[in-house]
Amino acid sequence: MRKLLPLLLILSACAGNTNYRKNANDEAVKSEDDYSWVDQLNFDKKSETKYQADKDEFEISSEESSHALVKESLSNIAPAKLEETLSKSDDVLTKLNIKCYQGKFDEAFKLADDLYTQYKNNTSYWNQLGTCYYLKDDYAKAILFYNKSRDLDSKFVPPVNNIGVVYMKQGKHQKALAAFKKASDMSTFSVTPNYNLAELYLKFGTVGKAIPIFQGLAKRSPQDSEINSALATANLLKGDYATAVQIYGQFDKATLAKPGVGLNYAVALKLLNRPMDAQTVLNNVSPATTADLKNYAQKVDKFIRN
Repeated sequence: MRKLLPLLLILSACAGNTNYRKNANDEAVKSEDDYSWVDQLNFDKKSETKYQADKDEFEISSEESSHALVKESLSNIAPAKLEETLSKSDDVLTKLNIKCYQGKFDEAFKLADDLYTQYKNNTSYWNQLGTCYYLKDDYAKAILFYNKSRDLDSKFVPPVNNIGVVYMKQGKHQKALAAFKKASDMSTFSVTPNYNLAELYLKFGTVGKAIPIFQGLAKRSPQDSEINSALATANLLKGDYATAVQIYGQFDKATLAKPGVGLNYAVALKLLNRPMDAQTVLNNVSPATTADLKNYAQKVDKFIRN
């Protein structure tokens, strides 16, 4: 799954809310006789809040601190954890992002309305809005607000990465590749764009390009199970079954129970002539939750049993 970076909009980028569109698009032309919008305005002058780079990472629990991807995106946070993070955070843009990930779009856009005057020149604000619309499957608006974020700060990485995520969702893989490459070049220290780039390479069988990226990310975040799982999968596709098994073997039972991890581990064990171990791993994999995974699980089960 491609990751959205925060502060946009992601994976982090996201119809609409009439009040929000009124406030955010304050350049819209109105009839001279239409004064209905006046009573919605707050004439108390508010100071604008500028972008703060030190808020690019989410505040997460100590047990999650070793997972680099979690620091940059809320994509993998469980619903209960999202609620916990929401209750502890005092950052309004993080609150906006969380509400979008929770699917509470009406609340999110109401909050966006309230923040508009104060944050209209804050690149992170527009990035978060982009992500809201991405999560709402309104990709045209997601791209629009990601680009608004870029207009305010051309060096801001999240919206570039997030545009790549939108393109992937739309099946525009060449455009996604260009976006991920650009985001990666803009910030070699940002984990998410590099992960997304390597995942795209892996998707199209360019394993030789994917593995060095995953290896570099694994060195920077050796306890991140998602990065290591991707590295193991890349080695599996390369035909290096021993290395793949060695990496999978370091995961805990909860991680191996995930279909996206355990199924590949079982395949690697079978290919390494360890059919009994493969069957044991397969027996402990949780039921697949998507049609694609269910289909893959059936193929793996047949392969292991033959």
